[in-house]
Amino acid sequence: MNKRFLFPLIISILFSLLLFSCGKELTPLYYDIDTAPINLDPQSAADYSSQLIINSLFEGLLRSGENGEVKPAAAESYTISDDGLTYRFILREDGRWSNGESVTADDFVFAFERLFDPATNSKHAGDFFCILNSEKVYRGEIPASQLGVRAISATELEIVLSEYNSRFLHLLTTAPAMPCNEKFFLDTKGKYGLSGKMIQGNGPFYLSSWQENALKLRRNQEYSSGDELEAESVTFNILSAMDTEATKEERFLDGRTAAVATDGIRIEELSRKGNRVSHNENTVWGIVFRAEGTPFASTDIRRALAYDSDYLAMEGALPAYFTKASAIVPQNIRIGEQSYRELAGSDLTAVYDPEQAKKLYKKGLADQGLEGITQAVLIVPAGMSHEDYFAYLSQIWQRDLGLYLTVEVLEAEEYQQRLQSGDFDCAIAALNGDYNSPYAILSQFSSGSSKNISGFKNTDFDRLLAEAVQQPDEEKAAESYKQAEKMLLQSGVFLPLYYQSEYFVTTRDAALVLYDFDSKMVDFRMKKASK
Repeated sequence: MNKRFLFPLIISILFSLLLFSCGKELTPLYYDIDTAPINLDPQSAADYSSQLIINSLFEGLLRSGENGEVKPAAAESYTISDDGLTYRFILREDGRWSNGESVTADDFVFAFERLFDPATNSKHAGDFFCILNSEKVYRGEIPASQLGVRAISATELEIVLSEYNSRFLHLLTTAPAMPCNEKFFLDTKGKYGLSGKMIQGNGPFYLSSWQENALKLRRNQEYSSGDELEAESVTFNILSAMDTEATKEERFLDGRTAAVATDGIRIEELSRKGNRVSHNENTVWGIVFRAEGTPFASTDIRRALAYDSDYLAMEGALPAYFTKASAIVPQNIRIGEQSYRELAGSDLTAVYDPEQAKKLYKKGLADQGLEGITQAVLIVPAGMSHEDYFAYLSQIWQRDLGLYLTVEVLEAEEYQQRLQSGDFDCAIAALNGDYNSPYAILSQFSSGSSKNISGFKNTDFDRLLAEAVQQPDEEKAAESYKQAEKMLLQSGVFLPLYYQSEYFVTTRDAALVLYDFDSKMVDFRMKKASK
């Protein structure tokens, strides 16, 4: 070939390759998060942003699927003993850290030792106290070597529980159970998880940039199935650090992000242009009554309001993303592979009975030396018209009982602060769990729960929850949960109003991005479907 033609041809080829490379670089995935991560140490991270990013940097023994099911991850298989106490995991032989070194069973042993080391200050250690001797290790009573986690070989791990726990397999999908390489951890000299250079993961991505307003992750070529992935990079935009007033939905519609988790208010607009939409009815909204220090400390008054709740008019006014609730636990919740609502029944709320309501209300007032309730306050989060739907109940309570509530509609920050501080008489609030189980919903009323905003305390309720989570028989577990749920309803501490569906919307190009509606974790791997 003539040399004067060869040189332009080479330049053309190189330029084409450059364009191809840049094309991939110019079309990464973008996703908005509200706040910056605090740290990316799986064993100590407690905030949502940190755990979301950790989910892409690391991989535990197991992983949650799109429908909340447990799937193999760093472990290719596992067995469970007949008594449900001994778990043996076989690790993938091709599992690698981002530096190319093999992931071994010792990495998981060290991770659990760190989890129960008081110096780690893990907020999630208590969730794993079902592991043999873990609580004693945590309290410093015995050495970590006596923990019920051991490496049988480089690729075989054994975990022994002190008692059966139906949540255990799910717990292994969460950040605290992800591996930690001891040598790398010690080399960070106390800075593990605080910068890109101080993180070594085994997940589908590695952290390439951590800036004030964004974190950028790139595909980890050492990841065991990296050649099957379609996502090249993920950039997490930190909205609190950006000069923008646009909502996540608006930024998605403007093409600045590839996916958004949202309520149903703008779902028709969001679902246009071939966008992929998935949804899940995973939240129940209701009225939480403070069980101490307010007029609603009276069980009789709370029960009166439950009996005096006629939902007929309200139900007709609800938008499509709300459906009338007739129990506490939402419709999508399962026990194992079975629907909890099918096992426990769908209609557990009190039947409208104004005469019974009047009797209970009169008794409750007399017991507290009150003539009526006219100055109590109901706090409501702004933006979803809860105050409009509540008005239907409010009119009935005024008519039948002479109860007048002042409604305060609060912006998100003040609303959350009032809930957490207990500065309210009653509140319209949402219940949802971070994993798929009745326990995740109902335990928010247990005596020791940090999520117990009502102040409700009942030892029988706590006992029923403990029995349910330790019960391997699904139907027996469902019965214990049902009794606990009925106890909450009969106490009147939570009055369910309506279930809400959450939606996850992606662009057509990001259709393989998956969302776990319970944990709120996003799987950005864009893994191709199996042939």
